[in-house]
Amino acid sequence: HQESHTIQTSKIEGKISLRMVQNANVEFKNAFCPDSNVMEDHVGFARSVGRVLEASRVSVGWIPVGVCLGALEKTLEYVSHREAFDAPLSSYQLVQEKLVRITATVFSMYLLIERVTQDFAAGKCDISAISMAKAHNSRMGREVVSTCREILGGNGIVLDYGVASKFCDMESIYTYEGTYDICCLVAGRSLTGFAAIKSPAGLRKKKDRNSIQSKL
Repeated sequence: HQESHTIQTSKIEGKISLRMVQNANVEFKNAFCPDSNVMEDHVGFARSVGRVLEASRVSVGWIPVGVCLGALEKTLEYVSHREAFDAPLSSYQLVQEKLVRITATVFSMYLLIERVTQDFAAGKCDISAISMAKAHNSRMGREVVSTCREILGGNGIVLDYGVASKFCDMESIYTYEGTYDICCLVAGRSLTGFAAIKSPAGLRKKKDRNSIQSKL
């Protein structure tokens, strides 16, 4: 209840990217929810936040594609005009190899998330496939923008050339809407049948607490 001042929010400041997304710290002090306000059909992660993540993770899986296409466009523009030893950077073998590698990577990212999106719209995929696509695209996207920054050399860390900002954006997307590790574990649970998200140490502590409580 806001009238009892039991919930306080404060904007998270100092973010290096995704600044258009307004994130906040939420602090609960003696917060109380009467039974009449409990949404029984949405209790538990799978029936509440999990449903939201299924849809939002699909859209987040597209973000690395857009970021990487932008970085690739800026990189191609740069190497076409920048010269070294009286020749454009785009004429050098090492630069061309990197450009081809990241272009192929971006298109593989596109094809994966396109298929997952089509399957999701048709009701043919679940959170495991979506998480796999988000994990893959965020990891590969990291490599793409890192390579773009590398091609630009020192100018790759200067905002003027349009690659540095995308480098920062991909760092956030790697963690945003489910970290790379968590998304892999969600997909891994589907592949193997084993849930590895919770630490065995934590499970042992919970078992010990239950054992003590039963004795009491």
